[in-house]
Amino acid sequence: MPYITQGDKNKYESILRTLRNLINKDTKKGELTYLVYALGLEFFKGRKSYTNISTAISSLQDAAEELRRRHLNPYEDRKIEENGDVI
Repeated sequence: MPYITQGDKNKYESILRTLRNLINKDTKKGELTYLVYALGLEFFKGRKSYTNISTAISSLQDAAEELRRRHLNPYEDRKIEENGDVI
């Protein structure tokens, strides 16, 4: 995952705060998918090219892989310890 500077993070903090207030336990998968898709579209809005579309897609894939690596895999490991492995 490419890490960005604190200054760059600060540029997005206000909108992230708004999203954090909107996204909650009642948020449906389709709603989250819509938000992520809309963000990807916004990235290349007005500058549609293969490179920009590809960059948006790879950024979304990288974010998904980072969620898997940092959150899903450790969760699965804990469940294996609790319940035993499949094999």
